[in-house]
Amino acid sequence: MKNKLIKSTLIAGLLFTGFSCTKLDEGPYLFDKVTGDKFGKTDLEVQSLVGAAYANLAGVGGNNHYIPLNEVTTDEIVVPTRGPDWGDGGHWVRLKRHTYVATDPLPANGWNFCYSGVSTCNRLIFNLTKIGTPSALEYIPELKALRAIYYYWLMDWYGNVPLSIDYSVTTPVGNSPRLEVYKFIESELTTNAPLLKKPTSVPDIATYGRVNYYTAEACLAKLYLNAELYGAGKQYDKAIAACDNIINSGVYNLMPNYADNFSQNDQGSKEFIWAIPFDHIKFGGLNINMMTLSYLNQRTYNINAQPWNGFASTAEFYKSYIDTVANPGTTGMVVGLSPKGDMTRGTLDKRLGNFIVGPQFAADGTRLVDDGADATDPDGPPFTFTPYMNELEPAAWRQSGARIGKWQMYNGMTSNMDNDFVIFRYADILLTKAESIARNTSNWNDATTLATVNQIRTLHGGVTPFATLTAATFLAERSREMFCEAWKRQDMIRFGTYNDAYGFHNADAPDALGPNGINHLNIFPIPDAQINANKLLKQNPGY
Repeated sequence: MKNKLIKSTLIAGLLFTGFSCTKLDEGPYLFDKVTGDKFGKTDLEVQSLVGAAYANLAGVGGNNHYIPLNEVTTDEIVVPTRGPDWGDGGHWVRLKRHTYVATDPLPANGWNFCYSGVSTCNRLIFNLTKIGTPSALEYIPELKALRAIYYYWLMDWYGNVPLSIDYSVTTPVGNSPRLEVYKFIESELTTNAPLLKKPTSVPDIATYGRVNYYTAEACLAKLYLNAELYGAGKQYDKAIAACDNIINSGVYNLMPNYADNFSQNDQGSKEFIWAIPFDHIKFGGLNINMMTLSYLNQRTYNINAQPWNGFASTAEFYKSYIDTVANPGTTGMVVGLSPKGDMTRGTLDKRLGNFIVGPQFAADGTRLVDDGADATDPDGPPFTFTPYMNELEPAAWRQSGARIGKWQMYNGMTSNMDNDFVIFRYADILLTKAESIARNTSNWNDATTLATVNQIRTLHGGVTPFATLTAATFLAERSREMFCEAWKRQDMIRFGTYNDAYGFHNADAPDALGPNGINHLNIFPIPDAQINANKLLKQNPGY
């Protein structure tokens, strides 16, 4: 009852600020037709205007850009072609194999998503400046910080992107160098962060789901952690300082139970620095259940629609949660690690709850049976999710692949989940500081780094702490903690493993066509449609 009350209160507060609306597609278009001299004279109208800037973020929780660009390109997630399902012109396979091209839909969707957010922020900053009331001007730092986050995603994905920040300028602009965009993001966040609200506890109704001081600091921490990739050199001291601003606030803490960060009522998490407050009625868009569950699982959870049987984890990544070292800990059985569905014993990480594996049942306990099972599937019609996947294309078995269970699946859910999706989480900030210290000192066994990793590993994973660390074991542990939170692509690029061979991905051919001598595949192509519409844009090298 307490969680439901908190959720209702938060949603009511977000509705008041205009964040949520039942028909999201109407929000930005409505405000596009309103000029500053006709709307925004009252505080409530100003708050409604600002809400339009956040409506765009509903796209974070689906399969159109944010999650797949950052996860399907890595060793964590795969979207196999299951006969007639998920072929989609081959673009999911190209995403996994790093053979993406400038006409593919997901890079185009990511570009449009970010620039839609930038455009809305630009328009609102222009209109609120024109309104000029104290209430209107109060929101400008928040909108500038949100715009900087959109540019952070753009720079990370595409490298050299247009800096378009003046709503009164209607002529197209060309690419800005990646380092220039980096400096813009840094300046916007450092300038505006001190002007933003500081929550004193979480969840805080006044700031939940909105960009606040600690949101800006978290984005700065991630910006500085990856600064070398962006051409800004090593900035680990700045990353540590930004992390310390969050850590030393005393506002955030690790949740004792890892799964509570991803429950249906996860808005009570003490780890949420910035989360998107999804709600199946007021703010839909989190569709992970539809993306990963089988069609048959509609009966498991009494969902109002049939899931799509797509996204799954690779067997190799699933196995990384099974500690094969002879350490004390909880032991158990793990299903389906080979094509015969055999059982393997090991020390189990509690975060194996990130996955759904094993026999599947209807809500009434009836065993689910797939009459359309492939004749070559050794498990046959009785429906069992197995981590083993026979192939990427063209005929992956319908029940193959451990499914994404990190976000709680619950009875009676709709195609839009109620779980909130966290962008910046406290555990990530702790790991960012730990990594920055290790890189600064060239010592992965730095006492603070080792202690931080083990704090998270033992609390959330319930497994034996590490005695020593290497870059590889740090990345593996970070990956287990942050699975499917849309950071893995960036992490693998930073650790130099993105272009290596892993499940269903052969090693990328070496080249140094990208910025700062990196492989050109480490940034996505600028969509062809954008190049054709704006002749000032230049395509990224290699595409």
